[in-house]
Amino acid sequence: MERKWEAKLKQIEERASHYEREPLPLVYRPRLSKPEEPPSIWKLFHRQTEAFNFVKSCKQDVRVFALEYKVGNGQRIYLVTTYAQLWFYYESRRNLLHCYEVIPENAVCKLYFDLEFNRLANPGADGKKMVALLIEHVCKALQQFYRVSCSAEDVLNLDSSTNEKFSRHLIFQLHDVAFKDNIHVGVYTRNRNFRLYKSSKIGKYVPLEVAEDNKFYPIQLKNISKENQYFLSALVSNVRFSDTLRILTCDISQNKEKRVEYFNHNSTSEAIEGFQCSPYPEIDQFVLLLVNKNGIKGGIRRWSYFFPEELLVYDICKYRWCENIGRAHKSNNIMILVDLKNEVWYQKCHDPICKAQNFKSDCFLLPAEVRLLFLLKEDEEFTADKTRNPHEPSSSASSKGTLSDADWDNGIDDAYILEATEDAELAEAAEDSLLSYNGIGEIPDELIIEVLQEY
Repeated sequence: MERKWEAKLKQIEERASHYEREPLPLVYRPRLSKPEEPPSIWKLFHRQTEAFNFVKSCKQDVRVFALEYKVGNGQRIYLVTTYAQLWFYYESRRNLLHCYEVIPENAVCKLYFDLEFNRLANPGADGKKMVALLIEHVCKALQQFYRVSCSAEDVLNLDSSTNEKFSRHLIFQLHDVAFKDNIHVGVYTRNRNFRLYKSSKIGKYVPLEVAEDNKFYPIQLKNISKENQYFLSALVSNVRFSDTLRILTCDISQNKEKRVEYFNHNSTSEAIEGFQCSPYPEIDQFVLLLVNKNGIKGGIRRWSYFFPEELLVYDICKYRWCENIGRAHKSNNIMILVDLKNEVWYQKCHDPICKAQNFKSDCFLLPAEVRLLFLLKEDEEFTADKTRNPHEPSSSASSKGTLSDADWDNGIDDAYILEATEDAELAEAAEDSLLSYNGIGEIPDELIIEVLQEY
């Protein structure tokens, strides 16, 4: 008995001596790697740029994640680690409750969608049917344009809806197929943050879960749990490279005609006219009031919605009044753009001269009855209003030449709708490259043009 005690005491003394020579770090993290492999990486940064610079210096396959840590202003810190290391701590859901994947700029990625609408503003909307219809049309488009076969069984459908807001993430799990980068996917642009499976927005505590109408089930592997498989499948930039991997591209200028032809071909006559109805019917009605006056019955030919910037673009038909020239154009139509973030609208047009002048009308506040809808949004982050009081273009000038419906031409050059993307990129340019102008006033046109040329 005495010998056993002496041996135990010697063992304790040796261990104490070892820790005196090599003390434990302040924050202990278990090594996930084998002894012969380099240690696991877990490094935090306050700036996204610093995190990506560190990634470039690493030999391991590490990624950048954003961790939301401060309620109110949504401040984030950036974590560099591997998928396995992150899952080790993330699995328990004790900490790391508000995490985002940072999708690298110019990185190959999966096709994905971030879908949402306000339930109170759209009481008749059936979210599940809308999601199923979107998946169906996207699968048809992938088959037609890229000869890629897929179905709802290849789409991970995640849900974080509440009674106030319908919210889904769709991530396509295409076999040996991925897109060149975010730009070619068309959803976000530079280093965007995409919420992780099981995470919630800070202060919300409504995590992304597998939707009840999800039809995708990952292949089960022996050493990886089902939850881990869903986690890995939900990562947009988690693309396995192989000799058979196809990288898809989407050149807007080349594929524009095919896309228009596809949607026209797969729609009934009501659906083609249905381009006149956006997800915001109250704003549609307001726009129609703007283009129906002085005997002219204008209409909405088509709408486009840019989600990250919350920009709604209306292509107008049969109404060509342009504030730049103080009269109606003879052959070129106009656009009405509605900035939902700032609750304003403004006019641009397809006329080559106005485009050359980079014309954009003054911004006008949306009517109070229209703006009220957006006060119901769960994520209410509107900027301070810096525009003058709302008013409509002068009706006295338009009364000089009142035209009938027969005088208007329905023709429009579809290529000019791409100009709307410029307005969508302005928000990002202002955020990422023009921070010094934040709060001073409107950014000078010359600087905007310079930034757009760089983009």
